[in-house]
Amino acid sequence: MAEACCAAHAALPPTTGSRRRRLWELGSHSHCPVIGVCVPLERVRQLAKKLLVLQGDEDDYTLHCSLVTAAARRNAVAEALQKDLEQRFVLDLRQAAQAKCRESLMAWWRGRAAQGENIAGALWATLTHARCDEWLEMRVLGQVHMLQHQVGAAQRVDMTRHRELATEHQALVRDYAEVQQRVTAWSLERAREQQAWEQERMQQRAALIALQTQLAQAQDQLQHWQAERPDLPEREALRQRLAEQVERNQALQREVARLSSRAVAVPCESVEPTPAAIEEALPAAPVKLEHRVILCVGGRGGSVPQYRQAVEGCGAQFLHHDGGDEHKPAQLEPQLAAADLVICQTGCISHDAYWRVKDHCKRHGKRCVFVETPSRSAFERALAQAAVEEA
Repeated sequence: MAEACCAAHAALPPTTGSRRRRLWELGSHSHCPVIGVCVPLERVRQLAKKLLVLQGDEDDYTLHCSLVTAAARRNAVAEALQKDLEQRFVLDLRQAAQAKCRESLMAWWRGRAAQGENIAGALWATLTHARCDEWLEMRVLGQVHMLQHQVGAAQRVDMTRHRELATEHQALVRDYAEVQQRVTAWSLERAREQQAWEQERMQQRAALIALQTQLAQAQDQLQHWQAERPDLPEREALRQRLAEQVERNQALQREVARLSSRAVAVPCESVEPTPAAIEEALPAAPVKLEHRVILCVGGRGGSVPQYRQAVEGCGAQFLHHDGGDEHKPAQLEPQLAAADLVICQTGCISHDAYWRVKDHCKRHGKRCVFVETPSRSAFERALAQAAVEEA
């Protein structure tokens, strides 16, 4: 039966002319979907408030029905609706005007309806088109009716989904608030730690500056002492070497004492003493040179321990320079500067060392005793002579 009805409508001759239909010229069954779909609810309220006589307690459905009833005939309400729809959908009207027959208009409508969005302009442009007859009008309104059912169902699904999302949103908001609290607490803790680190860093920096200041002061003082005492490093080296020599002398003295104790127990052999031995065996007068530094320049290497014993027996400190054989000539100057008395072994010394000793003692007025014979007795006589001269 429906197929026969559609076939009968399809057999109707196409409409002619180019004049578009007005709102009040549409079928009565078209006004409700046109106003419901094409006119926003806020605009319905504005038009009803402006053009209708209202009591003030009408709901949206009553306003909609009032506009639908007024659109059935030409009046101020229908003309206002016509003007509003024409201005709102001017672009859709231009697109629909390109359709020159019912089939092309139907194809354009189906394309717009298939998109599923913003069919209000397509509905108004199709229903008011000059090639829209009663059959096409019924097909378009039927599709709009079904779309409204689908939209209603979708809205119900959307409402259910909306409630679910709202519940999920509330849970997420609570979780977010907890996370925000934890982040805030963590940030405060990190800020306190950062402040403590900054204070410690400032303290360390202050301590570093203080140490740098002390170091700079110490360096300035060192430079001052070095400027006033240019021979200070040489004196320090001599002091260290003197301490080493004193320790070595003590070790040798212990060794001499040990050998002497052993020599007492051994029977003495009859040996005829030589003149040099007799000279060395002669008792010498006690010599006192306490707190003096005595430098011996030259002499035999094997006699150095005897020289040391003689000097330290007088209460003095012993220094020795071999006169250039093994010791460097550059070491002689600081030793001469540190000595209070110089004993020069002229028979066992280089010419350079001899002139260095003589020149230094002359320039500085330092006592110097020259010894020709490198023997212990001659060395002791030189010590005695120096002690007598000093006394």
